[in-house]
Amino acid sequence: MLDKLKDLYQAQKKMNEIKKKLEAIKIDHEVMNGKIKVEIDGTQRILSVKIDEEMLSADKKDMLQRQMVVCLNAASEKVQKIAAQQMQSAMGDLKLPGLS
Repeated sequence: MLDKLKDLYQAQKKMNEIKKKLEAIKIDHEVMNGKIKVEIDGTQRILSVKIDEEMLSADKKDMLQRQMVVCLNAASEKVQKIAAQQMQSAMGDLKLPGLS
């Protein structure tokens, strides 16, 4: 029983370490030759959005909205892959009940 509690404590400790690592990761993504840029961290929190003034005209509203979605989704996918790699490498050596 104590061994299982130790394993769970170690898993919690590892998760906190992973969270800190993910918060430190910064991913930049841009679309339309840099006219739209986003920065996102490893926890998928959006840190910044930059839009070229040229894109702010009323006639480009629909394109801006579509491209923002594309840019944010691409940045989010990059972060998810990095987070999955971090989780695999950090949790690989733990022997958790029901998972090993």
